Amino acid sequence: MLTDRQIIEKYKIKSSEKILDVGGSMKQHEGLKIDTLVDIFRPEEVPYTPSKLIAKNFVRLDVARERLPFGNKEFDFCLCTHTLEDLSNPELAINEMARVAKRGYIVTPSFGSDLVFSHVDFTDWLTGARRVPGAAHHKWLFYKKGKKMRIIAKNYPILYTPRYQIAGWSGEQEFEYYWEDKIDYEIVNDISPHRLIEEYDLFMKMNRGKIKRGLVLIFLDSPYHYLKELSKLLLKKGYGFIHRQKS
Repeated sequence: MLTDRQIIEKYKIKSSEKILDVGGSMKQHEGLKIDTLVDIFRPEEVPYTPSKLIAKNFVRLDVARERLPFGNKEFDFCLCTHTLEDLSNPELAINEMARVAKRGYIVTPSFGSDLVFSHVDFTDWLTGARRVPGAAHHKWLFYKKGKKMRIIAKNYPILYTPRYQIAGWSGEQEFEYYWEDKIDYEIVNDISPHRLIEEYDLFMKMNRGKIKRGLVLIFLDSPYHYLKELSKLLLKKGYGFIHRQKS
């Protein structure tokens, strides 16, 4: 992902422009003059890494369920970094960003990076001890086809099959998409697994040279990571234990 300074320089953002940040409470853009931050929780409420609100204004709402309370093209620039992949309904947020902003910059994990099986993590209460393709809370996979942003549903039962045992990815780690006036996108959320398999196979065929297959079907990891995770259990360290102490 570009740094804040690189975003300003690449997209020629002027200091007078009004900037909207959608979903940026987890990691605020300190180098940009954000007018309004929209998220379901304030930066001070972020688990593990709370921070003081930097933006001029804060609006609390669920962008997957609620429309943005702003006028058409009210903002000059819109940022949405590492948010869309988490939403149950990214379409509403995408449409609303295009409505309220003149242009913007979207960042998510890349399709390929979110297929690579994670290391085992005994203290992650969401996944347990088993390895998972990418991050377990991500719901969508992103890549660019021409000028269009393609969004594919992330189906974990399919990705656990031997066909998609991905141990490494040498391509870009993040998907970046710049838009002006409107966001050209397509969402594939087909209940038929056959359509999703076609989409996954197409991506893997297009990127076969960047994909490394490995022995992840039985969820084995290297001895180093097992020792590391056992140490975290004995010392009661890790996100699970931090969450318990804060609750």
